[in-house]
Amino acid sequence: MHRNAKLGLYGLVLAGLLGGTASWATENGKTVNLRVDGQNRQVHTSAADVRGVLSAAHIAVGEHDLIAPELGSKVADGAAIVVRRGHLLHLMVNGAARDVWVNAESVDEALNQLGYGNQNLVSVSRSKRLEAGALSLSVTSPKLVTFRVDGKSLPVLSFGPTLREALQQSHIRLGAQDLISPKITTAVADRQVVTIHRVVLKYSTVAQQVPFGSVRQKDSSRTVGSSALVTAGRNGVNRVTYQLRYVDGKLVSKVRYSSKALKRPVTQVTKVGTKPKPVYSGPVSSGSAQQIAAGMVSARGWSSDQFSCLVSLWNKESGWRTNAYNPSGAYGIPQALPGSKMASAGSDWQTSARTQISWGLGYIASVYGSPCSAWAHSQATNWY
Repeated sequence: MHRNAKLGLYGLVLAGLLGGTASWATENGKTVNLRVDGQNRQVHTSAADVRGVLSAAHIAVGEHDLIAPELGSKVADGAAIVVRRGHLLHLMVNGAARDVWVNAESVDEALNQLGYGNQNLVSVSRSKRLEAGALSLSVTSPKLVTFRVDGKSLPVLSFGPTLREALQQSHIRLGAQDLISPKITTAVADRQVVTIHRVVLKYSTVAQQVPFGSVRQKDSSRTVGSSALVTAGRNGVNRVTYQLRYVDGKLVSKVRYSSKALKRPVTQVTKVGTKPKPVYSGPVSSGSAQQIAAGMVSARGWSSDQFSCLVSLWNKESGWRTNAYNPSGAYGIPQALPGSKMASAGSDWQTSARTQISWGLGYIASVYGSPCSAWAHSQATNWY
């Protein structure tokens, strides 16, 4: 029994049922004013106490009903009796189920008796009268949720069971990529803080070179150590798109999103000789210098044709003389300009045919590729 509800009953009795309804004695007994769940009526009876009056009025009293005065109290003519029925409420309070009995005339009065004020959200109208039978209703207490987003803190009173409802009440627009912590399906707790990170995806497109590949094909018509470029390689170009991910305005990741070929790379093809190297067996003149050169030409894998070109080249340049000098500064068998370049092959570069030939063949290989190429250049330009 709620103390406030019982005090209210006695207050009604003392007030004479809200205005002191007139009553009078009759020849057969007394007149008693009844108020049952807010409805007023009069009973003419000779009963001596409250229990007798209620029985005469055919009012059954349940274990959860409140009566004032109490059942054993004596009644006089013009007395007032108040009855409040007990009503069973199937409550769902913030998701938790409970059953309670109340002695109230309306949902609003019942909730006030239970301590649920107007700040709570109720599933039925507060003005609804309580009638016979149980009533199911849910009560949701507001919870303070603070959203931290866009550099601000936004407090919201939420009545929903999860953060999803709190977010809807806040009118914060959540982007498809935005992050919310805790998850939106989390149950709401009072004074909860929720963080929202704004996520934006951007795209950047650049042109990137694709290096060409190389293929070496065997060629039995060429001697070992010789090669020829068949197809020059060319780099390709791809259009590459990157996805840029920004969180709260800061770039946090850059990933390759897509790629499209704008220009295909061209594979470089080189033919490489596989024919065994011939051994030079032709005549060698001018003494040991040409003999030294013949051995070095063969060691480099060049053919007898290359040695013939070398003989012609250096016949023209120096006549194979180690001390051949040109006013331009060129010196020695290969006519190095200046002659001191040959010091890289040996300190005896001024007098040694072997040192001069070694340097000269290295120069020809690095600049022209072969003696015949150097000889062709000399014939065309009169120098090499």
